[in-house]
Amino acid sequence: MTISEKVAHLKGVMEGMDFDASTKEGKLISLIVDVLADMSDEIDVLTDDVDTLFDYCDELDEDLGEVEEVLFECDDDCDCDCDCDCDCDCDDECDCCHCEEEDK
Repeated sequence: MTISEKVAHLKGVMEGMDFDASTKEGKLISLIVDVLADMSDEIDVLTDDVDTLFDYCDELDEDLGEVEEVLFECDDDCDCDCDCDCDCDCDDECDCCHCEEEDK
């Protein structure tokens, strides 16, 4: 049961019993339930915002991953066994980013 559902249930219980909101205690309890309802509404809004931010962060992470692949990964057509951090003596046909710089 969500917080909103619990607050709605609490309001229903108050309405279903002979709750006297005209007494000091009744006014206090009624105000507390109203504040709980307001808090519940705010929590729902914040939860939606957080979910949206998580989705946005996931999209940014995926996009950043694609950018990292373009900037930092070797070309898949490279026939040598090196990676971009190697100091190999590749032939002139090597297309990986590190070896290509050494060949020039």
